[in-house]
Amino acid sequence: MAYINEEEINTIRSNADIVEIIGDYLELKQKGRNYVAICPFHDDHTPSLVVSKERQIFNCFTCKTGGNVFSFVMKYENVSFPEAIKIVAKKIGYNLKSNYDDVVESKYKKEYEIMNFAAKYYMNNINSKEGLEARKYLDKRGITSEIIKEFNIGLATDKPSDLYNILNKKNYSLDELDKLGLVNKYNLDVFDTFQNRIIIPIEDIKGQIVGFTGRIYHNEKDIAKYINTKETIIFKKGNILFNFHNARNYIREKKQAILVEGNMDAIKLSAKGIKNVIALMGVALSKEQIIILKKLNVPIILMLDNDSAGLNATFKNGELLRKNGIEVLVVRLKDAKDPDEYIETKGVNALIDNINHANNYIDFLLESLKNGLDLNNINDLKKYINSIILSINNEDDLTKELIISKISKEYQIDEKILKQNIDIKQIKQKEDKKEERKPKISKYQKAVSKILYMMMLDNKYITIYKNRLGYFKEKKEREVASEIIYYNSKNYINIADFLTYILNNEELSEFIDNILGENENTKDSIEEFNNCIEVVLKILKEDEIEKLKVEIKNELDINKKVELMTRLTEIKKEV
Repeated sequence: MAYINEEEINTIRSNADIVEIIGDYLELKQKGRNYVAICPFHDDHTPSLVVSKERQIFNCFTCKTGGNVFSFVMKYENVSFPEAIKIVAKKIGYNLKSNYDDVVESKYKKEYEIMNFAAKYYMNNINSKEGLEARKYLDKRGITSEIIKEFNIGLATDKPSDLYNILNKKNYSLDELDKLGLVNKYNLDVFDTFQNRIIIPIEDIKGQIVGFTGRIYHNEKDIAKYINTKETIIFKKGNILFNFHNARNYIREKKQAILVEGNMDAIKLSAKGIKNVIALMGVALSKEQIIILKKLNVPIILMLDNDSAGLNATFKNGELLRKNGIEVLVVRLKDAKDPDEYIETKGVNALIDNINHANNYIDFLLESLKNGLDLNNINDLKKYINSIILSINNEDDLTKELIISKISKEYQIDEKILKQNIDIKQIKQKEDKKEERKPKISKYQKAVSKILYMMMLDNKYITIYKNRLGYFKEKKEREVASEIIYYNSKNYINIADFLTYILNNEELSEFIDNILGENENTKDSIEEFNNCIEVVLKILKEDEIEKLKVEIKNELDINKKVELMTRLTEIKKEV
């Protein structure tokens, strides 16, 4: 297993300014001593992520997440702790001295191993004599040998069980291969899932091969143009965006991401030098995919197929992205069914011009809502206006004002009537949101959260805790307190370094993330700390009172009953 010593971890952490690192990912704005940003870890519309330069930590008071520079990179990049250390070290130009390799530490290590072997088998095929026809086909489509290599494109031959026989000799079981979607069983026979097709590997966001797409290249009739790996333990379509791993750095460089429908569209655009392109793995974006896109913190250009399904997908995905606070632009390509065909007929420069002049989603929407309507007809005009009102209800006030003003002037409708309709819908939305509110945390939980947070800030609070309290009700609370005390015995307490120390304990680390998120406004105050101690002591005693009442009720021995009643009286006096 990869090993990096604690001293080196702390050296990297202390040399990595959290404001600069998070600033690489998000747009930070200074607010007093801290910095704020739109939180990428929940549906955030106003800046709720706070970054403290002084303490070198971040927290979000809305979704209750927080941590240090390593925690942020782990969450944002969706990587392990060692991978986060490596990323941060690279960003600050630090050369790691400890032993570390890029071997994937995973419970699915064998599954990834099998998929990598299958990918190599397909790649070997396309580079062999059997792959000549497939290479000619790809070359005609503008996909060169360099692009074939970049995307690890391969070939499944027409031999029905070739891959299975090879993998079987490697001692991979039929059951393992079947579960990964590489083979199909039919009675006593076993067949490769992909036969006589060009193979495009599908990678997860970490760049690990988890599935394949097979495309015909002989123009056979009555056969599906594309087939994909079935969903498996490592391949979940909703968690993946095709080419994301390759495109991520180009997206950050260009400060925009182009989202297309098909993986062949993404490959073709990349082959023409448009590298900031990713593709859907279905028609509609999933919650997980939206989270991935939100973390990019860039506008998304929707350039989906030029048919009715593509138009509907543009509306649906555009609304989903906007509801999650992501800026959306739209490109609708005329006289071509998809970006691939558009490049073939119009050329790459024409496509780039379309991208450079992408429409703001709102402008696209307002124009699209007119389709099929006669706006000289009162009923159609009313339908159009109502559609606009529904569509802009979640927009910011300035956008609403501009659109209302535009409609009012264009169709001679009183602005007050338009605004009144919007206000009615907003009231209903607010009522619906009331039901979604999370239950409040208890007085006890708030006090414990503050105590643990302040213990991470300064040794003096650890001393007070040990002298005055020394105990919490919940096991997790006691464990965190113990870890803070243990860490303090080794080092002078530093909250950012302590967060690094605790990261290996996933359960406690998540609990501490919540503590950070809940205490963004907690002041460094002995008086406040003692008040929290009093709250916890009182609640612990109240719990003991209830416990004693039950024991007294159930106790049959009169002497023991008297003892319990005496103890109950004493505690009541204390309370």
